[in-house]
Amino acid sequence: MRLPALATLLLLPALAACSGAGSPDPADRAREVSAQEDAATSAWRSAVEDELGSDTYDFDALRAAASVDCARTSATEWTVRLALSGDPATSALTRIGLEHACADVVAAFDEAVVRVEAAADPLDLVCGPGVELSADDRLQADLVCANR
Repeated sequence: MRLPALATLLLLPALAACSGAGSPDPADRAREVSAQEDAATSAWRSAVEDELGSDTYDFDALRAAASVDCARTSATEWTVRLALSGDPATSALTRIGLEHACADVVAAFDEAVVRVEAAADPLDLVCGPGVELSADDRLQADLVCANR
């Protein structure tokens, strides 16, 4: 008898959270979510402005790039992308976007940055024999590697 009662007590807060018990009024909940999104966007904008040293930039383009970047979830994918970019120094803005759009990808990104920065020639990471690339990356790598 104790186990079901204990399980019920432990599950009640989770069930209450799922049911929206924190705010009974849907309009209040919508305002809370909107305020959280506004705060997150403001923090993102602030981080970009600090990095650029300017408040003149295309934030919508940065958000769109971050949404694409979130699809790269492995260090291998990021290594290829950074090696082909030709300038891993631009990775600070990319990292800021990842931190705000999909924080779970940041560790893979950081690992790739270390790999690319440690390479004598980052193109060796994508131009060497036996490197497995996606079809899109292969096309870009073929162009870049042919013109080394």
